[in-house]
Amino acid sequence: MKKIYRFVKAKIKLFKIFDWIMIGCGLVGVIVFVVLFFRKSTYINATISVGEDAAVLYGTQYDLSIYTGPKYWLAEAFHKGQVEKDGLGRIRAEVLNVYTYDKTPTNKAVYLNVKLNAVYSRSTNTYSYNGIPVLVGSTIKLNLDNVFAQGLVTEVEGFPNYIPPKTITIETQLREESPVYLGTTGTKNYLADAINVGDVVKDNNGIDMIKVIGKRVVPAETVVTTSDGRIVRGSDPSKKDLYLTLEIATQEKDGKYFFLKNIPVLIDRPIPINTTTVSIFPIVTKFIKY
Repeated sequence: MKKIYRFVKAKIKLFKIFDWIMIGCGLVGVIVFVVLFFRKSTYINATISVGEDAAVLYGTQYDLSIYTGPKYWLAEAFHKGQVEKDGLGRIRAEVLNVYTYDKTPTNKAVYLNVKLNAVYSRSTNTYSYNGIPVLVGSTIKLNLDNVFAQGLVTEVEGFPNYIPPKTITIETQLREESPVYLGTTGTKNYLADAINVGDVVKDNNGIDMIKVIGKRVVPAETVVTTSDGRIVRGSDPSKKDLYLTLEIATQEKDGKYFFLKNIPVLIDRPIPINTTTVSIFPIVTKFIKY
C-alpha cells in the first residue's frame, strides 16, 4: 500500500495546469452525464390545451377571441397513441386520449391527455419536462410523431380536482344586428330553417355537447318612422327572430357555468353551435334549468 501511495503521489506531482484542467473537465462531464441520464423520473398524467391563435369572425359585435383555437387540419393531426422519444428511443411522452370540439368552421378546441416521463425535484416538490415545470398554467412543447404541439397545462395528476359535467337548459336568440337597420335584430330565413329540434352537436368522442330541444320562430320586428314623425315597431318580412332552447354540457365553478372549460355561459354572451351544415353563435337570453 505504501508503494502504491508513493507512486500515486509522485505522479500527481508531475501534473501540469493543463492536466488539472482536463481532469476537472472530465469530472464535470461525468456529473452532467449522471444528472441527465440517472435522475429520478416517473410518469405523470397531464391535460394540455393545444395553443390558440387569432381568428376573425365576420359581422359580429362580440369579442369571440375565446372561440379561437388550432386550425382544423392541425387538430385532425392528433390521435391516441402518438409518442415523443428521446435519442435512445425511449418514450418520453404519449397521447392517451384526444378531445376536440368545433369552435368555429375552421377552428377547434383541442385537449390532449398525455403521459409524461417527468423528472421530480425534491427542492421544489415539482415535476419538470424538458426543463419546464409541469404545473397548471405552464406551457410545454411536444414533438409527437412529426406533429408539433405547444399547449397550456390545464390539469396535472388530478389537479384541479375533477369537476363532473353538468347539463343545463338555456334559451338563446340568434341575432344579426345590422349597422344600417339598427332597429332590426332578426336573422335570415334560411338560417332559421337550418336548425331544428333534435339536432345534436357532439365532440370527437361522441359525447353530446349541445342538443336543441325547443325552437320558436316569429317575424322579426323593426323600428320604423311614420310620415308624421312617430316611431313605431313593425314586422320585417325578410327577417325572423329565432329562439332556441338548448341542453348544454357545462362545468360548474364557483356558481358559474363554463362550456368547453373556459367559455362562460352568461346572459347576452354567445354559444358556438357548429353542425355539419351551419355555424351559428346564438346569444344566451335566459337560464331555464341549472
